Amino acid sequence: MNAFNRIIIFLVILLAFVVLTISLGAPFETLTVVKAVADNALRTLGRIRPEFILPFRALLVLCAILLDVLLIGLVILEVRGPARRTIRVQKVDGGIVAVTTEALVERLQYHLDQLADVISVKVKVTPRGGNVDLSLDVRTGAEVNVPEKAEQVLEVARQVVEDKMGVKLARKPHVYIHATPYPSLAARRMSGSPVAPPRAPEALPSSDQHL
Repeated sequence: MNAFNRIIIFLVILLAFVVLTISLGAPFETLTVVKAVADNALRTLGRIRPEFILPFRALLVLCAILLDVLLIGLVILEVRGPARRTIRVQKVDGGIVAVTTEALVERLQYHLDQLADVISVKVKVTPRGGNVDLSLDVRTGAEVNVPEKAEQVLEVARQVVEDKMGVKLARKPHVYIHATPYPSLAARRMSGSPVAPPRAPEALPSSDQHL
């Protein structure tokens, strides 16, 4: 619904932009067009037979009411803000307990940030049929062992989601690891870091040594 609200707002702003630009850029021409359209509309309405005027007015009033209800609903949804997405906790039998996706994201980020060589973590939680899908974007140091670190990330994510939060994983999490690249040789020279000198070529044995 929030995406629909944003589309409606975008279209309204775009329409207002076009109308205002044309109206202020060519006011006389715009008023002439508006007057011509209004005159045509009045002539068309004047041709309506008297017995149809009352039903026609009732139809216009009904359309106005429907548009007002739609606009008021959009305003209420926009003021209330996005609905909080929740996932039901599976390990509770005495009642219905749910946790928000925001709480799950915060808990995962907190525990994954504690892992060694992890620089930053971005967590995406998607509810799916009472369970959740996880997408983890992990940035690590340059020397990290990628398979080993991925196993650690997966195990911590499973413990947090299923053991600590009581939510089931819909499928295996997707983990994207971005290891920090090694600095280039030019960057190390500019920063003053020691650079290993090139190895000298080994001397070829002289012909005298074989004699």
